[in-house]
Amino acid sequence: MEFQFTTRSQEAVTAAAEKAVELGNPQISSMHLLWALAAQADGIARAALEQTGADARDVRRRAEEAVGALPRVSGGGAEASPTFVGTGYDALEAARHEADSARRTYLSTEHLLIGIALGKDAASRLLSGVGATPDALRDAVRTLTAGDDRMNQMDTQNPESTFQSLEKFGIDLTEQAREGRLDPVIGRDAEIRRVVQVLSRRTKNNPVLIGEPGVGK
Repeated sequence: MEFQFTTRSQEAVTAAAEKAVELGNPQISSMHLLWALAAQADGIARAALEQTGADARDVRRRAEEAVGALPRVSGGGAEASPTFVGTGYDALEAARHEADSARRTYLSTEHLLIGIALGKDAASRLLSGVGATPDALRDAVRTLTAGDDRMNQMDTQNPESTFQSLEKFGIDLTEQAREGRLDPVIGRDAEIRRVVQVLSRRTKNNPVLIGEPGVGK
């Protein structure tokens, strides 16, 4: 049976398959898939994992150790294209049911992660051991997507493109100021007071700061 993956989940499936080929594993297990999801630099699966309190880098390391200990084949018996069977296929089926429950056509990375957690194998035990149970992951996904109407309503092949887009492309100057990471402004007290005064006016409330580049507008 064919599965319909989002762009990011397809990348994870491909990475899992490539890892199996690299190690000479004849089958793609749920542990390969867990390694691939934990290795993704961004995206909702890794964010959900960390939202539960788990360390994604530690999960990736432990998953890599686990797949490194799996049986290998070499020589004439080696498979050029390992397949999803056993725990790997079970994880995909569980992910499909998870996506169906959420009324999604495409399997996203969070569905894959929850599908792994729903299993009864080494990968699910690894997740359970770090607190990433199916219910904990579902709660994490709800928390991460709360208020994100585009993420909650979108049923496309690339929904992850809208996930935390403000955090990806913007800079939180308020947070930097709170942490003391902004360079101090020296010798501009009068100018700052004037800017605050202008911005605070109830009338003429469309101010424009004009000046040469690099003067500190």
